[in-house]
Amino acid sequence: MPKKKLRIEIATFLLFVFIIVFILFYYSYCNGSLAYQTYQFKQSLKKDKEINDNLIREQQKKEEEQLQKERELQSCLNEAKFSGDFLEMKREMDEFIRTHNYSVSVFFEDFTTGFNYQYQPNIVYYGCSLIKLVDVLYLINQAIEGRINIDVEKIKFTKNYYFSDDSGERTFHLGEEVSLRELMTNAIYISDNSAHMMLLDYIGFDNLKNYGKSLGAKVILTGGDNFGNQTASDMNLYLKEAYRIITENEEYGPFLKSIMSGTFYNDFNTNDVKIYHKYGLTGMYYHDVGLNLEENPYSIVIMTLYGNKNHKEVIQTIHLKIRELQERYYEEKENFCYEKVYKIKED
Repeated sequence: MPKKKLRIEIATFLLFVFIIVFILFYYSYCNGSLAYQTYQFKQSLKKDKEINDNLIREQQKKEEEQLQKERELQSCLNEAKFSGDFLEMKREMDEFIRTHNYSVSVFFEDFTTGFNYQYQPNIVYYGCSLIKLVDVLYLINQAIEGRINIDVEKIKFTKNYYFSDDSGERTFHLGEEVSLRELMTNAIYISDNSAHMMLLDYIGFDNLKNYGKSLGAKVILTGGDNFGNQTASDMNLYLKEAYRIITENEEYGPFLKSIMSGTFYNDFNTNDVKIYHKYGLTGMYYHDVGLNLEENPYSIVIMTLYGNKNHKEVIQTIHLKIRELQERYYEEKENFCYEKVYKIKED
């Protein structure tokens, strides 16, 4: 009996030990084993990666949506579409000119959006010296194409070409051989008539006329002399060609910009506004045409019958009024496009 009891006690003890060992082993395996810790760590990394990947995808989606909205906004801003309110602004500008009884034709074009303002743009005026811009555009294009060298080719200044030097700044004298570049500079910067006559003889009357037509001009070298008639519409075509050269051609762009930078009879310029221009003045006719090359570049043509009157006051008043119109256009367009791209989609 005592032996049986002893065996039971030993069995009980061993069972107890086994249970304790099993519990310790299981606890160690679940909470302390390297394998399980590694497993938990990997699972944690996997969950973190999934969370991070989702956050990255959400952020990328938001960024893509924002970029798309920005592209849509810029596309909208670059479209030359007008609302009813803006058309009313243009009518206000027409009324402003009529109310002041200004004898003018106007053409304004914003090169960023294509927005333009026109007032009697196809009335024919005597063009005076505006033709000199066409001289220079023709010759620059010939030089770009490699047909001429404006520094090498020269023309002799003879009495046949002589006009008085109204500016007092002509850089060449009778009997001299003058380069095309120097003649082009004098023709635009100080509007020298002798330079124009020499250039026109070099180019050829019909060649210059055909060149103007190739740009889309309807009225060029009509009227029976070597200066001819012009319209605001045609002058805007020439200014657009000048703008193309200035902004696209590294060799001749800076040259054209420099010779159009003169202040001689520049009625556009103020302390805050710079226009690269060409003017024309004969008797009752005064015209100023040019380019603004700032953030929102544009062309401006104002042709007038104020050669003997207050042409500077008239041109500056109209020009600054049109700049106000341009500013109002951009403000309205920004508001319209923001509403179109952001507010509508958010709703």
